[in-house]
Order: sequence, then structure tokens, then C-alpha cells
Amino acid sequence: MTVPPKRQHWVGMRMVKTVIAVFVCGMFGCLRREPAFYSMIAAVICMQNSTDKTITSSVNRAIGTLVGGLYGVIILYGLAFFHADNLDVLRYTLVSLTIIPLIRTALALKRPSSASLACVVFLCVTVNHNTDSSPALFALQRMLDTLAGVGVTCVIDLLLPYHPQVEETVPADPPATTDTTPQEPKP
Repeated sequence: MTVPPKRQHWVGMRMVKTVIAVFVCGMFGCLRREPAFYSMIAAVICMQNSTDKTITSSVNRAIGTLVGGLYGVIILYGLAFFHADNLDVLRYTLVSLTIIPLIRTALALKRPSSASLACVVFLCVTVNHNTDSSPALFALQRMLDTLAGVGVTCVIDLLLPYHPQVEETVPADPPATTDTTPQEPKP
């Protein structure tokens, strides 16, 4: 039987790195006089518990953002070209059907983990911001903001080392012997 390991730190290195990455993204937003919402989200999503996982998550986030944003721009320009951007049934039909090539693109790029992110970005661009004065500009800014957040996260993760906690177990007292045979006395 073992005694449970010591209690872990309440704030771990992943949390510290995430806080720093979100702050840096916020400061970049202040310098640009733009909201840093999307870069901050990227920082939170991409920071993982190891550098390898952070890089993988960041690459998936970047690919998903680029694929979803590009598809969103294409659909919005297509709807505007055919003067169908205010026909909700047609727009929602086209948006819904575009989910298929989005997912297929992520699979073709051998990045299935980026498929859901590509769909989220695409829906954000085509559904939430289709009435902006320039939805394509929004999509491009969204892609750049997210890529900035991904970059900041990777840099912070590489600069600040992880200090994994070694789980120490304390052995319990040895079990009592149930052997009742008499022992010879030691000299």
C-alpha cells in the first residue's frame, strides 16, 4: 500500500505560460488599437502541457484558421457576386454544404484535428460577420490575429521551461507478518 503523492502546486507552469501569452496578445492588441479577442483565444487553446503538444495544437489551429477563413472569404465573395448575400435560405444552404469540403480539406492536409477549428472560423466569418462592411477584411484580420496568438503562444512556450512535478510516493509501513513460528534469537 502506498500513501498518496504530495499535493501539487495550485498554479502550474501551463497556467503561468497561458496568462503570459494572453497578456502579450492583449498588449499587441493595444498597440494596434484593435481588440485582441481572437489572438487571446488562440493562446488559451494552443497552450498545452508540453512544448510538443503546444506546437501540434498551434499548427492545427493555424491550419484550421487559414482553411476556414479562406473558404469563408470565397463563399462571401461568391454570394456577393451573385447578389445572393441577403437570401438567407440560399446562404445557410451553401454555408452548411461547405462544411463537407472544409472537413475534406483538413483530412487531405492530414490534419483531422484542424477540421473543427476550420468549421468554427468559417461559420464565424460567414454567419456572424457576413453583414460587416467588409467581411473579407474581417476574415483576413481574424486569420492574422489568430496566427499572432499562435506565434506568441509558441514563443512563450519555448522560452519558459516546464518543471514537471515528480510524483513522490511514500511507502507505507511493511505489512505485519502473520508467521507464528518461533524465531531463533540473534547472538
